[in-house]
Amino acid sequence: MSENAYAPPEAELLVADEQTPEFYIVARWKFILLAILSFGLYFYFWIYKNWSQYKRSTRQELWPWARAFFYLFFVHQLYRQAKKRIHDRGGKSDWDLEQWATVFVVLTVVAHIFEKLPKQIPEMSFLGLVALIMLPIRVYVASQGQQLINLAASDPQGLSNNRLNAWNLLIILPGAAAWVLVGLLLGGVYP
Repeated sequence: MSENAYAPPEAELLVADEQTPEFYIVARWKFILLAILSFGLYFYFWIYKNWSQYKRSTRQELWPWARAFFYLFFVHQLYRQAKKRIHDRGGKSDWDLEQWATVFVVLTVVAHIFEKLPKQIPEMSFLGLVALIMLPIRVYVASQGQQLINLAASDPQGLSNNRLNAWNLLIILPGAAAWVLVGLLLGGVYP
C-alpha cells in the first residue's frame, strides 16, 4: 500500500468475466407453457433474451429490444447464429433451421392476418378461432428452435432454466384465467 493518501488504490479491480451463455436457455416444457399461456406474447421476451445474451456474450453492437419488436425478421438470423456456434465448437447439427424458422414466420403472419381480418369482414369471424387454434402449432415450431438454441448454449435439455419462478407466475396465473375465459366463451357458457 502506498503511503500517499491521495494515490489511487493498487488492488486488482478487474472482476473475472464469468462465462455468460451466448443464448437464452429454457427447458422445452417451460417454453411451451409460457408461450401458450401468454397467447404468444412470450415470443417477444424469448427473442429479446436471446439477442440480449448474444450481445452481452459477443459484445456486438445490436439492439435486442428492436430485434424483439420485429422478431419475425430476426428469427432466421438467431437460428443461424445458434447453428454457427454449434459448428464453431466442433459440434454437429443436421437441424434444418431455415425450414423451421420459415414455418414459424409464415404461421405467425397467417395467424396475425386471421386475427385482424374478422374486424374488417365480420362474416369471417371464425378466422379468429383458427388463429387461436394455430397458437399451439406456432409454439411447437418455435420450441424446435429453442432446442437448437439450448444445444448451442451447451445445455440441450435446458436444465439451467428448468424451474418456474415468481416472474413466470405473472404469466401463468393471468394466462390460465384468460384461457378459462376463452373456454367459457367458446363453450357458450358466458355470452
